[in-house]
Amino acid sequence: MKKYAVCAIALAIQSTAVLAHSGHAHQHTQHTSSTPVKWQPQSAYKKGQRVLFEGALYQASWWTQGDSPTENISGAWQLLQFINDTTQTNSPWLSSQTYTKGHVVAYKGELFKARWWTRNDTPGTHQVWEKLAHDKQGDPSALQSLVGAQSELTEQQADSPAGEGLNNAFDGDPRTKYVTLKPQGWIQVSLAEAKQLAQYQFTSANDAPGRDPHNWTLLASNDGESWQSLDSRKNEVFSQRFEQKTYQVQHAPPFKHYRFELSHKGTDNWGYDLLQIAEIDLFGKTQLPIANITSDTNTVFINEPITFNDASRNAPNSFEWQFEQGTPTTSLAKNPQVVFKTPGIKEVRLTTYNWHGQSNIATQQVKVVDPQNPWQGFSYPEIKFAHEDTESEGYKRIHRLFPDLEKTINDVTLQVNQFLYKHYGESPEFDSVTFSLKWMDTLAYRAGSGRNMEIAFSTKYITESLANASDDEVIYELLGVFWHELVHGYQHFPTGAMQDGDEVHAIIEGIADLVRIRAGYHATRKPSPAKNWLGGYTNTGFFLSWLQDNYDADFTYKINQMVLTSQREGWEWTLKEALKRILNQDIDVLWQKYQASLGAAPEAPPIPDSQISLVKIGGDIEVLQAPVDPIYAIENAFDGDRFSKYLTIHPGADIAFSAYGKGQLAGYRLTVGENQPSRDPSSWTLFASEDGTHWDVVDTQSNQVFSRRLETREFSLNLEIPYRHYKFSFTNSGPQTNGQEVFQIADIDLLVDKATATLPLELDNFVLAGGQLSAEHEGFGQWGEGFESAFDGNFSNKYVALTQSGWLQFEAPTQHVLHAYSITSGNDAPERDPASWELLGSNDGVHWQILDTRSEQSFDARNQTKKFRIDNETQYSHYRIDLTHTATDANGNNLLQLAEIELFRAL
Repeated sequence: MKKYAVCAIALAIQSTAVLAHSGHAHQHTQHTSSTPVKWQPQSAYKKGQRVLFEGALYQASWWTQGDSPTENISGAWQLLQFINDTTQTNSPWLSSQTYTKGHVVAYKGELFKARWWTRNDTPGTHQVWEKLAHDKQGDPSALQSLVGAQSELTEQQADSPAGEGLNNAFDGDPRTKYVTLKPQGWIQVSLAEAKQLAQYQFTSANDAPGRDPHNWTLLASNDGESWQSLDSRKNEVFSQRFEQKTYQVQHAPPFKHYRFELSHKGTDNWGYDLLQIAEIDLFGKTQLPIANITSDTNTVFINEPITFNDASRNAPNSFEWQFEQGTPTTSLAKNPQVVFKTPGIKEVRLTTYNWHGQSNIATQQVKVVDPQNPWQGFSYPEIKFAHEDTESEGYKRIHRLFPDLEKTINDVTLQVNQFLYKHYGESPEFDSVTFSLKWMDTLAYRAGSGRNMEIAFSTKYITESLANASDDEVIYELLGVFWHELVHGYQHFPTGAMQDGDEVHAIIEGIADLVRIRAGYHATRKPSPAKNWLGGYTNTGFFLSWLQDNYDADFTYKINQMVLTSQREGWEWTLKEALKRILNQDIDVLWQKYQASLGAAPEAPPIPDSQISLVKIGGDIEVLQAPVDPIYAIENAFDGDRFSKYLTIHPGADIAFSAYGKGQLAGYRLTVGENQPSRDPSSWTLFASEDGTHWDVVDTQSNQVFSRRLETREFSLNLEIPYRHYKFSFTNSGPQTNGQEVFQIADIDLLVDKATATLPLELDNFVLAGGQLSAEHEGFGQWGEGFESAFDGNFSNKYVALTQSGWLQFEAPTQHVLHAYSITSGNDAPERDPASWELLGSNDGVHWQILDTRSEQSFDARNQTKKFRIDNETQYSHYRIDLTHTATDANGNNLLQLAEIELFRAL
């Protein structure tokens, strides 16, 4: 049976947006108070009204409206005083202001003093201004990046994967990274002119610590041929992802070329020799001003004032602002206020001056929103195509059904944003979306970094799984995938690592499916009862959609915004906390109501004190009919979890359970699955045996009906013989609507009278008493994943080895009779789990006896412990388990892993 993962996320893209604004209309008001207020273009002012504008206080000489104090076309405004920053002793010169004798202003970095009354006379060009002297000793200095637009970047290897090239290391965005497919290499920065280096900085990338730079040398040159060593580091370790580490360079002369010779820490978790880094920056000291802009928001409504603040370093005293389509279009104030009257993305530019000269230009973009047309100004990313498969029938069919893929992607992109945000000012921006058609098992994935998104879709899925689907069905399915993956590009991501079944995974996939459901592209999937809300995809998505239908019509917007709120306010994201803040409701209560709406039965009552569960004591399980997939293994029917199940494509099943204990059977419980009543057991016979050979019929049922999904029914018995072995022969309720015969059951339990129960031996893990460990393959000990981790009693770490198979061995100081052993799966990557093994015993380490053999084993969960009892009465000092893993992982690697091995003797 072919399986396709619904979605995979290669790299989480953290997006940044601004707080939501509610649309409103300005009303015209007249001010009569003499208390200063901020000047507003829509407001009317009477004679005597005082306003604050561009760092100065003005007073109206007569009625005025819409005339800014700096333009002062009406002549109504009179400058009273400058009130820029209290720390700014000299105000910048403003052309529209009137100055009298003695006024001191700053212009182009110099100070000027007025000799007499003046207006609109530029300092330095008119005799009215006297230039003042300034002692530059003691002026501040700061570090400034030497890498600019004129810098040239070169590298030794030039073998980076797509989207992970050298420019990423110098783009100022730690979310992007540079990767080379070699364990070492050099990176070179050539400046437009020689500059003195004082400091450099490295930022580690988002994953794989083994790829971090570990050793390096910094070289410098002025001709690109003769190189001088400036700094050398060995055994550097980045303890965190996105960690910044800074290194000083003392007394170096100016150079034009700087080169880093780098080598990585070691092979990564997948056994690859790769070198990667997120950011590199070079800094030199300067006394020139370093321009920088801040503002309370990067989004504003039309005709709503916004103040831009100078945040430059090195004490600038003069400022030149430019505002694209702003009112005013330019300003010389320190912290000017601006109004934009048309929607769209506007650029703000700032050049600053001090006594040492002029800064580079700092820029900032502001999104201007029209409340009446909130998506005017939305910026579509550039659509790129990078198809790997251009020959398959799936590729040809997609292009026939979607002749204008670029338009399709753009249409969905805008609609996705309209579900997630109120206006385009809230949505993150992307420069490009690269769409690829690939022959792959994964249905689709979204990847990329920074402002560049990648989406890939499986042509294999179209070719094989949808071969018999109509064109309309294929169009519907592919549009649904577009919706899901593009939501991933634009939604907010909770911080933290993402694993299946955790909070981060649940909300990322849940929001993506929520939007897909609300958009109407989820008709091929239906909700069904589930254990909790952490399943992601449809499990979480349908729950969130139910919340929107029943509690808050604006829920999609609010749940996405709450992810951002958690980051701003610094609390750990959980869906429980988010729903408490949005709906003031407890998630457990909501979940139970939602489950009831899906027809789920309540939990079964607890086992009476007079009875005990043979299944919980443990036993060996056998079934004649193989499950349709390992995720529906027979063990699911005995795990006490009604949300897991055994499923086989047969009209019934023959299931045997040999308990480790025994007792007089008082009854048994059967729990049906979460869907498809036709798969439920309808008729069955229960057999019991003392020795596993001779069987007695102890119960027969027919025409049984389970009225609700996940319902548990109990069947009472009163057997006098304490049986150990039981066998069910089940028949289902009938064929499904499509004629297919399928049987499933969620849980089976056998209850015996406690007074007659014989419990199994109490076991003790003798590995913890100490002994000698060895392994055929040592594993990744440098990351705490060596073979010792398999026997340390710590289930949170693991053993990982780059091999398909291999043995692990424990040698005890004394002999023990082994009655049972257990294996615990690792925390991730189920394909690395052991699937088959042999357990052997020896007293000399040379001659071995097979004690147990298992094949086609599967672990249904991460860090799941499975215990196996064996019939053995011989003492051994050496125990070896020879394992083979399930399959190659997603990267094509043969890795074997497990968290723990336990060896049990009887107490």
